[in-house]
Amino acid sequence: MDSAEAVRVNRTFHDHECAYYDERFAIVHDARAAGQASAEVEGLLGRRLRAGEVVLDPGCGTGWQAAGLRRAAAGVRVVGADLAAGMLGRARAAGAWPLLQADAGALPLAGGSVDLVVTRGLLHHLPDVAAALAEWRRVLRPDGAVVVVAEPTPAAERHAAVLVRLLLALLRRPLTAEEDFWEVASMAANLHVFTPDQLGRLAGRAGFAEVSVGTRGFLDTLVLTASYVTHGRRRRLARRIPWRALEAAGRRVDALAADRLLPPRLRHTVVGVFRVTRRDATRSET
Repeated sequence: MDSAEAVRVNRTFHDHECAYYDERFAIVHDARAAGQASAEVEGLLGRRLRAGEVVLDPGCGTGWQAAGLRRAAAGVRVVGADLAAGMLGRARAAGAWPLLQADAGALPLAGGSVDLVVTRGLLHHLPDVAAALAEWRRVLRPDGAVVVVAEPTPAAERHAAVLVRLLLALLRRPLTAEEDFWEVASMAANLHVFTPDQLGRLAGRAGFAEVSVGTRGFLDTLVLTASYVTHGRRRRLARRIPWRALEAAGRRVDALAADRLLPPRLRHTVVGVFRVTRRDATRSET
């Protein structure tokens, strides 16, 4: 599909998905989640968020980062943006503010107006990843950075496909025509998987002077895949399973074992930090 069609698919699907996104992905907007969001960003960034900083979440979804960072980091202004009006409504209810309805690759923001861009599971939905990274580079101030989390790897796609086939065989409930349509739309909305090298090269071409990219995660993504599929087939059963606790346990096991012992190519998500140095920013302006 071309870029315009990909944008329409993602807007339409996410306006629909907002109604069940949090339940199927075991998201709760509370103090613990806020602490997790800030720890995730600060751990990759290598420093604490600072009062007075402007943080942009250009694909905020239901607000896990935008509302969480606003709650956890005192004095930080977190701006959430999303293509889908439905997602913005959920983010507002979760406590995210201010919010913009905007394409992540064409932001209504002045150049050099943002200190930090944080993005979680967004880039794989964007038709032109390089253009989006260049746009984020444009709005960043000198010494700014982009923190990227949870972009799927080829291994995640392969392993999730095996798990999904197993779950479908066990759950065995045929979908209605409407349900089937939205399941197909969910697959169409996922446009990319990334290796660290691929994403790193894209960041370099977008003008980031310092690029650090790696992989993490294994069990936590499988738990969330199982939650998503089970909610779609057996909602009453899914609601009896403690997905949030299972996902948290998966993250702990990943941190203690999978992230240390599994080869990087077998891990499930790409994470990284793309920095703009003051010297690089000055050079791009001349």
